[in-house]
Amino acid sequence: MRDVGAVSTSPPVERLTKGCGLVLALGVCVAIVCGVAAWRWYAAREAEAEAARKAEAEEVFAPARATLEGDKGELDIDRTVRVLRQIDESMRNQADLHAYLAEVAREDWRGVPREVLEARKEILDVQMKLYARQDEQEAREASWSLSRDIVLTTLSVVSVQGDGGLAPDIDFQLDREAAEARLDELREEEAERRKLIREIDALESELIKASMDYAVIWAKYMEEYDRVSLHRDRAWMASRREDWGEVEREAQAAISLAPHEEEAHLLLARAYFESGDPEKIAMAQELLGQFLDEHPDSAAPVFLLRGVAKADAGDLAGAAAELDHASLAYPQQAAKLDSRLDLYRTRSALRKSRAGAGIVESYSATMVGAGYFSPELHLARLAYARGEREAGKRKVIEHFERRRAQGQWDYILADLSWAETVLGDDLRGIFPEDAWLDLHANKTLLGLGQKFSVAVDNRSQRTLRNAALVLCVRFTDMLSGDYVTFAGERTVPEVLPRQKTEFGTIDVDTEVFGKTRTEDDIVDLRAILVTDDGVMWVDTEKYKAERVAEARAARANEPDRWTRIAEEAGRSAKVSRDSGLVTDALEVELPAEMAWLRPRFELHYGTAVIYAEQNVIEDDKIKLRFTGLTSLLDRSDVEKAPPPQAADLVVESVFGRFVLGFGPKPGGGWEFLGVRE
Repeated sequence: MRDVGAVSTSPPVERLTKGCGLVLALGVCVAIVCGVAAWRWYAAREAEAEAARKAEAEEVFAPARATLEGDKGELDIDRTVRVLRQIDESMRNQADLHAYLAEVAREDWRGVPREVLEARKEILDVQMKLYARQDEQEAREASWSLSRDIVLTTLSVVSVQGDGGLAPDIDFQLDREAAEARLDELREEEAERRKLIREIDALESELIKASMDYAVIWAKYMEEYDRVSLHRDRAWMASRREDWGEVEREAQAAISLAPHEEEAHLLLARAYFESGDPEKIAMAQELLGQFLDEHPDSAAPVFLLRGVAKADAGDLAGAAAELDHASLAYPQQAAKLDSRLDLYRTRSALRKSRAGAGIVESYSATMVGAGYFSPELHLARLAYARGEREAGKRKVIEHFERRRAQGQWDYILADLSWAETVLGDDLRGIFPEDAWLDLHANKTLLGLGQKFSVAVDNRSQRTLRNAALVLCVRFTDMLSGDYVTFAGERTVPEVLPRQKTEFGTIDVDTEVFGKTRTEDDIVDLRAILVTDDGVMWVDTEKYKAERVAEARAARANEPDRWTRIAEEAGRSAKVSRDSGLVTDALEVELPAEMAWLRPRFELHYGTAVIYAEQNVIEDDKIKLRFTGLTSLLDRSDVEKAPPPQAADLVVESVFGRFVLGFGPKPGGGWEFLGVRE
């Protein structure tokens, strides 16, 4: 029987449970709907952000990618290799992606083959994708840095098979195993940076593939360039020997491989001119005309060659006009011509042999207007041939003024060497007193490192105006006669007579054959002084003495021209004693013309060897003063009584060794006894 007094609770609980379930279900539905909506909103936002990043990336990369599209014309192997090296160097040195892309966009890609452009664009495309995946600027910078390292690491393991250099069996190959090993090392080194970059793992393999594809193509054209260089190098070497038949053959071989290159065309034109064959001279003129049409921005050496040819043919007015054009064109083209030296500078193996150094020097001279390719020095030669000495001197000075304005001192030694050979005494006559200029270069501690303090002691009587000093340094492992040049810190208004003039300090640390050289590695020091009054060598006393000794041995059979100069100087000499309170000195005066010998002096008196305390040029006389003679000259007044014995003034010169003998004169004093060698 049911208890009517009891209250049942089941229906309300069930209703409550059902109600809670409905609420929960409704909440879940709402949450799902909200989640889906949020996800859709987030996805839409991310898609918008991704689209924005992609659009921004395309905009950033567009100019660089666009310049790599389209036909760039027939292959120019020199331009191709030069551009590839410049772009690789830019990638290596630019820490900022935008600066690198701007350089790619500005580059002139004419003459670069289609497959190179496409391979380079493929790398840019992957870098663009990587850039588009990044949100933060820091991540974008990291992605650029890492992608750059991957490309350069891949290129770094392109190896040269065969001898390379001047050898005919050059073969560039990509060492894939070495590349993979280096890339594994790079992953470890860049572990922290990789954490910043989104989707690097997904795109890395794509970038590596693009880099390897490019490296294979890069190697192909480097090999082709070296095969062309093989023939050009031989032509340059033959030109230094003046073997114009060999120049012609090798230049033609280079042109057959690279019809649009420049060097071999200039070499071939010169070989045709030098042949003296009227038919070949006409061919040279035609060749240079075509060269100007194709390379109007490289006109300076063309004007030079045409000017020399006209001078040889007797057309002096026409020669002067062409040479004047060349003189004008070299400064205008200086930056462009100098940039073409980069390919030779990167071929460091050339500097390790005399032949290789000669090739670099010859090409550089062509590009910057030095040595044989100096229009001003050719104009100076023409002026001297007409007897116009002042005009000749002015042209010599103009040449070095141009080189100074261009800021190109690398081959100033070639300039002086060629000028000395061609102009001879005319050049030496501009400032024959150069032996009375002494170079002083001393280490000085400035800041955190050592530098050289450089000065010139002018013992002549001439003032040199507007003077710039170029320090020429030979380091260990460099060939004899091969120097690295360093411009002095400042140009000085005047180098005054009887004074030491300071040219500031020079940091001589540099790289030679891939190794840093410092002041501790210096073998020889010389300098060249460029002034309004002449251009001359300035050497240390140590260097002068060494060169004199070498020259004396080499010139055993030299004609007697210099002996006659020494004899004339001896006959004009004045020898006197200066009696002092403490010590006596012997003073010798010689005519200033003896400066042509570039002499160093010693006084031999009995067994004593005495060096000049004073050696200057004054009042058109070379004045020498020897002290320490009191115990040797035991007479109180040598002018009134004969000296006890003869004395020898020994003249050491690059032109020979001359001994001027002076003996007792019956009436007192000294007389000239003659010259012996």
